[in-house]
This record gives sequence, structure tokens and C-alpha cells, in this order.
Amino acid sequence: MSNKISTIIVDDEINARENLRYLTATFCKNIEIVYEASNVDEAIIAIENHQPKLVFLDIEMPQKNGFQLVNHFKKINFYIIFVTAYDKYAIRAFKVSALDYLLKPIDISDLKIAVKKAVTNINNDDVKKRTQLLKENQKKIQKIAIPYKSDYVIIDIKQIICIEADRMYSKIKLLDGKEYTASKKLSYYEEIFLSLNTYIRIHRSWIVNTDYIYKYSKKEKMIEMSNQFKVPVSKSYKERFEDLFRTTNH
Repeated sequence: MSNKISTIIVDDEINARENLRYLTATFCKNIEIVYEASNVDEAIIAIENHQPKLVFLDIEMPQKNGFQLVNHFKKINFYIIFVTAYDKYAIRAFKVSALDYLLKPIDISDLKIAVKKAVTNINNDDVKKRTQLLKENQKKIQKIAIPYKSDYVIIDIKQIICIEADRMYSKIKLLDGKEYTASKKLSYYEEIFLSLNTYIRIHRSWIVNTDYIYKYSKKEKMIEMSNQFKVPVSKSYKERFEDLFRTTNH
């Protein structure tokens, strides 16, 4: 019996499937491609029949996309490495859920890293929870997986009052007073949160949730949040913030 990781490739482009098959055969000897599917419906049948441990899933496909495959399964019992051409929405979804993805054209070193992580975490329930989180965030981002210590914590974004930069880390402060130091820079969260209307960067070290702004002092250039926490507004962000502050009637 083979000790290799049974794997399915899902991609509508034959050249992409052939390329990934060649790369995995050459550089990832611990996985075995058991099926290649050209569309979502075919992939669903193949997954049910072969019960793979790992699936390389292309996102952009005609008729049905990769997200629809994820949504089909009530319970995800296989590890997914998402494959995508640059797609801002898709990448944000993966980041929010802290899931692995590869950009086309696939870089060999990125592939090796992704497969190594997959092999290590193939039966990790935490990864499955984060894949479930991707499903929950399909229509609107509601929760985010925060890398914390050696694990992840899943947080409702409505509970985030502000995020503070701390060198290469970020301090995420919640409404209930809890704080998590995440191993990501503030710019990482800026890319995710600033697409949402309720978050704004007011300082090179701060992002705040505008729903919790209680008071703003123009003289002191200081925001007071609803939990009495005070956050500075820097000169370079002042004008933009004041325009938003007026329009949101805070």
C-alpha cells in the first residue's frame, strides 16, 4: 500500500493540470495524483469516489467556480490548496480564513512550501475549521482567523475595536477588553479591513472600527473609543478621517 498522499487536481485548463502534475511529480514525491477534474461537478464525484487527502483547487472556472465546490460539501474532510490567478477578492478571502493558496503561474518554491504544510496539517481539525470559515465569509466577511502563538483564534470582526501596529506584529483589541498579538504586520490587516466601510486607518500605527468611535478632539487630534480607549490621529491621515467623521455623523 502506498504511503503517498492521495491528491486530486481541479482545473478547467488542460495545460494547467499537466503543469501541476509535472511539478508535483518532480518536486513533491510524497503526493500521488489519483484524478484530474476539469470542472466542479466532475470534481465533486471524484472527491466522493476517491476520498483524497489533498485537493489542488482552481478558483476561476466557467459555470461553477472553486468556492462553489467548497460550498457543496457540508463537511470538508480533505486539505485544500487553492490555486488562482491574481484575484483581489479571492486572495482576501484566503487571508481572512488563514488558508494556503498558490498564484498562477505556480512558483516551485511556493508549491514545495504549500505541500509541506499540507502534509504536516492533513488531519488538522483547525485547518478544517478555517475552511469552514471560508464558507461562512462567502457573501460578507463576518469572522477572521487570527494567527496567535502557535495556533489560530477565530474572531467575529464586529468585536474588533481597533488594531495597533507593534513592529512586525499587530495588537488586535476587542470590545470585551481581550487583546491578541498576531504575527502579521498592520499592512496585512489594512488590505483586508479597509475594503469594509467600518474600518479606517487614522495613523501609521492604527486602524479603528468607526462603529465604536465615541468622540473626536480636533485640538488634541485624538479619538476616544466607546470603551474609553484613546487613539491618536496623525497629520497625514487627519483630513481623510475628518471627512469620514463628518459623513458618518460621529
